[in-house]
Amino acid sequence: MAIIFSLSLTAQQQNGGQEPTLSLTIQDAVDLALKNNVKIKQSKIQLDAAKRAKNSSWNSASPSLTASGGLSKSNKNFAENYTAYVQGSVSVTLSTNLYTNIKDAALKYQAGEISYEEACRSVELSVRTAFYNLLYQKDNIALKKSSAETARQSYETNRRKYGQGAISQLDVLSSQVNYETQIPALQSAEISYQNDLASFKQMLGLDQEEQINLNGSLDQIAKIKSVSIEGIEAQSLELAALQKKLEIARNSLLANRFSAYGPSLNAGWTYRPTWTNNSNGANDNGGLSLSVTIPLDGFLPWSSKANNIASAKDTIADYELQIADKKTSLKVNAQSGVKKIEQLISSIKTLESSVTLAEQSHKMTQEAYNRGSRNWTELLTARNSLEQARLNLKQQAFNLASSILTLENTLGVPFGTLLAATKQEARP
Repeated sequence: MAIIFSLSLTAQQQNGGQEPTLSLTIQDAVDLALKNNVKIKQSKIQLDAAKRAKNSSWNSASPSLTASGGLSKSNKNFAENYTAYVQGSVSVTLSTNLYTNIKDAALKYQAGEISYEEACRSVELSVRTAFYNLLYQKDNIALKKSSAETARQSYETNRRKYGQGAISQLDVLSSQVNYETQIPALQSAEISYQNDLASFKQMLGLDQEEQINLNGSLDQIAKIKSVSIEGIEAQSLELAALQKKLEIARNSLLANRFSAYGPSLNAGWTYRPTWTNNSNGANDNGGLSLSVTIPLDGFLPWSSKANNIASAKDTIADYELQIADKKTSLKVNAQSGVKKIEQLISSIKTLESSVTLAEQSHKMTQEAYNRGSRNWTELLTARNSLEQARLNLKQQAFNLASSILTLENTLGVPFGTLLAATKQEARP
């Protein structure tokens, strides 16, 4: 039985008419996602809509223009009695809410900018995490392929030894079972990789038929010795979004107060020339109107406008509590993130030692098995221990990369900041 899973990719045109492969670094993948991702495009549409609203937020002060005309005749003396007119009018309403309307649109546009940046960071975090996850899965598949090939060779070797009478049939059957049971695990890993790769392409806005090669490795991540956030100032977008919501709530309180107590001015002018059968010419029946309206409901504590003011104050108090809690959460999450990273670094150091010991144990057991002083079960146990040790090391390297990305997202710093700071330490 043969399982073939090709991970050999090239950036050049392949023989046989295959499509060229797109080689991607992690930054290349991020750039593609920021350009093509659907969620980012949707967020940009919402931002553009908020910008239009901001640019036209003064339109409540725009004059209203109307034009009309009419003709009427009386049933009595129908042929002679008539009235005709044309009319043009302009009116404008000015209120204290004009200021809060303009400010509200500006604040909501600023909130939209924060939301757009949050969408970009969310997508970038997903892309970077998925990139490292795919690297881990590739390494996992490579280990499983190597283990399956070793198991196949051992099975073939044991068949020959059994034919020579050197080992028992039980050893042959055990090696055959070990080989054949590894095939489903390899197939499952390959399917999982292909599914995650398809989701990754979707995030990047690539066609599913596009062949890509991930240019990166978890080995450098595993060499990281420490991560420090000393001197880094947190710039959480979640906190910025809450602070912007607080500004909007305060402006809303002012708008409710203006609505409850603020006067409004209405001005209108109408030009209406009218002709009748009895007139010698047009009579202008238009005129100028001015009015001022002062609401009094706000002075009544049980009125809806008074309740709106109280509700706006409650909203402000709620956002102030959320902001204080978010600041505390950021500190706690940052400290927890650093501790988790330190634990993972320590775990990786232990796992590296475990891999070294497992390699030595497997080598010695293999030599003893070849001399006949160890049986197949003992060799299989040593081989499985080595495979698991290597896989555990790769898994922890991915966990470390993911935790560093999460910490960078919590702090609001550009992704790659902490990795760049630790690069020199990571080098041997």
